[in-house]
Amino acid sequence: MDANINTALSWERMAQFHLIEVIALWEGRLTSNHLQEAFSIGRNKASEILKSYQQAAPGNIFHCSQTRGYVPDTAFEPCFSHGEVHEYLDLLHSNSSRNSHFYALQTGQAPIDRLQPLTRPVDPDVVRVIMQAVRDKQRISVCYRSFSNPDGAERLIAPHTLVSAAGRWHVRAFCEKDQEFKDFMLHRFVSIPEIDSDRLEMANPEHDKEWFKTVEMVLIPNPALDPEQQQLVADDYAMGPDQQLKVSVRAPLVKYMAVELRIGTRQQTLQYPAAHQLTLANRDELNKHLL
Repeated sequence: MDANINTALSWERMAQFHLIEVIALWEGRLTSNHLQEAFSIGRNKASEILKSYQQAAPGNIFHCSQTRGYVPDTAFEPCFSHGEVHEYLDLLHSNSSRNSHFYALQTGQAPIDRLQPLTRPVDPDVVRVIMQAVRDKQRISVCYRSFSNPDGAERLIAPHTLVSAAGRWHVRAFCEKDQEFKDFMLHRFVSIPEIDSDRLEMANPEHDKEWFKTVEMVLIPNPALDPEQQQLVADDYAMGPDQQLKVSVRAPLVKYMAVELRIGTRQQTLQYPAAHQLTLANRDELNKHLL
């Protein structure tokens, strides 16, 4: 996404421009019907949006009389999207309730499916209290379940950031019991938290040094794989000739990234290379951040 785009655009207009780019890029043809169906608007309004997009991102799309729609130019550069396939997949699935998609195959089911991950239930009342506490710089009283306290234990925490990682939501917060910043999974809150009082000075987010520390994960193909298999993995992740991929991550999120990428322990990496195709070239320096 272009960092220099007009930030004065409304949220709705940004969503409209995002859809224009995603459909044009991944389906190769966009019509006013896409906008009409997606935003429940008339043809004139859809045409106005398309003209507005062409002014905001000149040269990205043009009307093709042969296809009777707008197609991406060869010099197309995403301005309101990232140009990544997950944006298209998410767009398709976000509209699955329509039973038939309004994209390229409007006469039938889109030729795509996706495995839905298991989700942990999160109570919106819990999220609302957390967001209020973050906004008003307060601490909250929670009853939280964990392996050390499966039935739940009372804690005073001061949240500062909600995080989605490894298929679950958690909140980064200062825990007064442990006197440190920790992660608390939202689905393990026994009940709705209660606002207690203003957070302690030591709980201010700027004191969460780990959160603001960025570390580099150096990913490489598992050396226990055959050379040809290592090259395949390197190609899968577009690693380049050095067969390395460097990813910058907040220090507390390294363990979640490792889970997502199925990076195993040293023993697992050696014994089951097919199951753990990636490993860390700088594991020693990241050990304290891993599970």
